[in-house]
Amino acid sequence: MEALFYIFAFIAIFSALMVISMKNPLTSALYLVLCFFALAGFYVLLDMQFLAVMQILVYAGAIMVLVVLVIMLLNISKLNAVKTDFHQKIIGIVIAAVLFAEIVVYTIGGKTKKPTGIFTHEVINKIGNTQVIGKFLFTKYTLSFEIASILLFVAIIGAYLFAKKKL
Repeated sequence: MEALFYIFAFIAIFSALMVISMKNPLTSALYLVLCFFALAGFYVLLDMQFLAVMQILVYAGAIMVLVVLVIMLLNISKLNAVKTDFHQKIIGIVIAAVLFAEIVVYTIGGKTKKPTGIFTHEVINKIGNTQVIGKFLFTKYTLSFEIASILLFVAIIGAYLFAKKKL
């Protein structure tokens, strides 16, 4: 189990670094799909098979199809390379150093504690992950769920109108 975690962690970190370092945006998008699959692997290791399947279907499937469609519609590969200023690089290095320091501080000084909540591991195994997620989505997080669905609907309409103007 621990070996699988390290394998998925290596794949996720490697693919995330490749996403930001690739010159070709289509290649970056494909590495992002690989990163999404590694995250789905983390969900499987946490016994959340439903979230793993949703990660693959929604993000690696639907969202990445939209990203690739936008890349192809914009024809980004023909755009001139954007020149970055020195202060942009400095700001990026400072932000990366702060994030790395946070990771080190949490890893070294962070205390691990058992997850708490109303659902224990035994209850989740008895009733299933899908029912627990559905209960939270349609009771406590209904507003967030509806806002996300409206946002996705607006994005679909925007993509349609954008593609219609290009054709």
